[in-house]
Amino acid sequence: MGRRAKTTYPRMELELADQHLMPARRAEVVRLAAIGLSTKEIAKDLGISPGTVSSHLEEAQEQLHAHNRVDLVSQGWMHGLFKARALAVLLMAFALMPAMRSRPKPVNGTRPPVVRTTIGRTAMRSIYR
Repeated sequence: MGRRAKTTYPRMELELADQHLMPARRAEVVRLAAIGLSTKEIAKDLGISPGTVSSHLEEAQEQLHAHNRVDLVSQGWMHGLFKARALAVLLMAFALMPAMRSRPKPVNGTRPPVVRTTIGRTAMRSIYR
């Protein structure tokens, strides 16, 4: 038996929204981490060592009070460090459109009847009879 193929997802294009929140090199490392690159891939792209990348990520985690790499990216979004490129947002909107069109419409346009649920002994009696 072979190994199961690793699931991959398309990477969103990100830009730095606030250039003054942290130093440029650290922000660039965090941006590349946010699009899903590993430490080695970031180091190769920027021409620095993996240890330097780890150092930048640790300093950014301290600055944004993050506990790990995922939390760092989440805090970056919440602090307004990132913004999605307009094309990426537009593509995501178009990707959702078929799902929105395929929703079934009610036949008579009314809401379904509300069913009263009973919690407690009376509901249990009806189940076990």
